[in-house]
Amino acid sequence: MLVAYNPDNRPVVALETPLEQLQQLSHERALHCPNCRSVVYLRGGPGKRAQLHFAHQKGECAWSTEAESVRHMRGKVVLAQWLREQFPQATITLEERLPKPNRIADIFVAHADGKQWAIEFQCAPLELGEWQCRHSAYRNANIIDIWVIGDNRREKQEAFIEAVIAAAHKVMFLDPLVTPARIWLRWPVTHDMVREWQRNGSTARMPLLEGWVGHLGVGALLLGRLHEVQLGENGKLMHPALVNLVARTDLLSVMSTAPRIDEAILGEYLRQSLDEDAIRVVLLPLVRAYMRDPELLQRYNYGRGRSGQRPSEADQQRVKQARLWFAKLAQQGFPPAEVQELAKEIPFVGPYAAFARYVEMLITVIG
Repeated sequence: MLVAYNPDNRPVVALETPLEQLQQLSHERALHCPNCRSVVYLRGGPGKRAQLHFAHQKGECAWSTEAESVRHMRGKVVLAQWLREQFPQATITLEERLPKPNRIADIFVAHADGKQWAIEFQCAPLELGEWQCRHSAYRNANIIDIWVIGDNRREKQEAFIEAVIAAAHKVMFLDPLVTPARIWLRWPVTHDMVREWQRNGSTARMPLLEGWVGHLGVGALLLGRLHEVQLGENGKLMHPALVNLVARTDLLSVMSTAPRIDEAILGEYLRQSLDEDAIRVVLLPLVRAYMRDPELLQRYNYGRGRSGQRPSEADQQRVKQARLWFAKLAQQGFPPAEVQELAKEIPFVGPYAAFARYVEMLITVIG
């Protein structure tokens, strides 16, 4: 355990108290278990295999966590620090005994507005029925329970992990034994969504696909660092890359059924992957040119025209202007090869697919 009580009945946190003070309290048998009130002793620390913690004499207390793993103890400390950085106004305690629902929360968060969260760091196997019992007990006590899973369970297809995903829509796995702490976020996506990503997203932006989250669909996986993750309202896990991916996916859905190109929506979509100069100087002018005359390049037909007729003078003049414009773009740092790469960011859905083909043909014509 990481928390004991001193003779004044105040909590003493192992890693937040000077070592000399802990050693003295332990030597004086002045540290007590928060649950059974029997004496506990300082264990671990500098030069030892385990981090600082408190332990009973073997077998003294039914609530004892003496056998917990180094990963579990370290994870609680890492998660508590992560939460304190996000919620400096909240009271955050380790191993808090909660009379209702009669549980010891790994980390307990009491917000200034009265909301209460219990963060459980689960490194050991857990039966589905036991998880459901704990989850219901927390919710019945008006405490939001947030489950973080040890990275040692990431490859396990356990029913309780699927239940966590079903309840919270995503789950976070944590490796607290590296610095900075590493995380994996997993959430379910449909097969149709995977195909949409593959058609319209570069592999660099796509999450990894693990192939399962039980009956919920394909498991998408995002790797990152713990400090990148935030807890939002009601304890929802948020990561900037995931927020962007969801927004991008929502935009794709709108664009795929749109009756016509919307410049504002296209700009919003492109801003998630391109800088403002590329959008403003290159792609939006191309959109406007296309919308003024979407059939120009079909009529021009690489200079051959249609049905044996050469392109009209007006069409030839438009293409000549396009060549001059591309030459100017090259001077601004956007040569045709760069424009071609930018064009790959145009989603190949709905009316935007025709625009993407238009840009590809234009680059070929002016080349």
